[in-house]
Amino acid sequence: MTRSKREDFRRRFEDLMEKVGVAPKARPYYHRHLERWGQALRRRPAGQSAPDFLEGYFEELIHTDGVERFQVRQALEAVRLAHEVLLEEEWAKQMDWEGCRARWVDEEPGEVVVETLEELKAGWVESGFSEEQVASLAKMVRVMREGNYAIRTERGYVQWAKRLMGFGGGSGLPGVEEAKALLSYLAVESGVVVATQKQALNAMAFYLKRVRGLEVVDLGGFKKARMSKRLPVVLSKGEVLRLLEVAEQEAGRGGLAKVYSLMLRVMYASGLRVTECIRLRVKDVDFDHGYVVVREGKGGKDRRVPLARRLVEPLREHLVEIRKLHERDRAEGLDGVWMPGAYDRKAPGAGKEWLWFWLFPSPKLSVDPRSHRVRRHHVHANGLQRSMKRLTEQAGIDKRVTCHVLRHSFATHLLEKGRDIRTVQELLGHESVETTMIYTHVLNDPERKSGSPLDDL
Repeated sequence: MTRSKREDFRRRFEDLMEKVGVAPKARPYYHRHLERWGQALRRRPAGQSAPDFLEGYFEELIHTDGVERFQVRQALEAVRLAHEVLLEEEWAKQMDWEGCRARWVDEEPGEVVVETLEELKAGWVESGFSEEQVASLAKMVRVMREGNYAIRTERGYVQWAKRLMGFGGGSGLPGVEEAKALLSYLAVESGVVVATQKQALNAMAFYLKRVRGLEVVDLGGFKKARMSKRLPVVLSKGEVLRLLEVAEQEAGRGGLAKVYSLMLRVMYASGLRVTECIRLRVKDVDFDHGYVVVREGKGGKDRRVPLARRLVEPLREHLVEIRKLHERDRAEGLDGVWMPGAYDRKAPGAGKEWLWFWLFPSPKLSVDPRSHRVRRHHVHANGLQRSMKRLTEQAGIDKRVTCHVLRHSFATHLLEKGRDIRTVQELLGHESVETTMIYTHVLNDPERKSGSPLDDL
């Protein structure tokens, strides 16, 4: 790239950062991260794809001494803006950036630190927000913490509020029109998926109603993100078997590899989401009746899912092992596990009971990010996802496989066996049967008459 082209790209990237609301003080760091990425990209091995190189680059970055989480977040966002939005490269449009953020930016439970309001305000001032904007953001955090919102929700909503302020320009507080303009920009210019735009809409509505105190908040009329109609990735029964066999071989090493192997089998056997699996408690497994209870699933709903007979003995053996961990925690006088809602206040000490213990507890202790109490949390989803990626490669499966693919495969294989779609809908916890209907498009039914005409020649 010639010098003039580099200067032109830098100027266009600067304009883009202004449009998407990157704070002025942070923009030089975005340029720096992008320059380092560009230098590394030019030295990548011949034939290596950009997504694969990005994987290795950020895996190395997060383990580099002195590199903080916020710097990884800045670097990842800089790369995304450059390749997906500015250059509009096809590989970047297909990249799972949300998944990348979850893996490389989201903190492990023991490392989560919830900043005090004073620390947050100092950071906002340093980022160039006005006094009025800082006060508004501080109020937003107070409202969410008083409402006991999840930490991830708090951080996500605050990020959207900051982006709204940057998008509106100036040092004042944004209103409804600025929110609609940003929502339209996300769909038209950034090309975000529906879920991202919906999250932004929820965050902005919360900010305008609960923080700004506006009585009338009409956020209709903005350009909607286009609903994608992608078919889910589904593994064949043979591929699932290969994957689980490789996982069992890894389990021979013991430790978390053994736990991850069991978790993968549970997710496929019961059609669980990753978060539903890692949040299971001892009391949620009913061996006598042969089911697992999913508490507070998506939409806040409970449901029952089948417990595979082949998992009864492995789970019983697993319970014997984690019982020792529970007894050790009690002997050391640790606080009990985290309890949902206000249950900790209604039943003090319940978190120390065996039936509330995590089914898949972390081998490490954690510091509760809000109460700062030392306790044991469940295993982290990031480690399980990384394990899945490695196992997929070892099993020789040439598909983009995540843990959620096991849920897709569970639904598809049930339908292939002839199970009623309404039953599958209930097992998956879908609100509408239309959501479940997507699996009817990927059925591997040899009796279908819609095969290729080449097979009839």
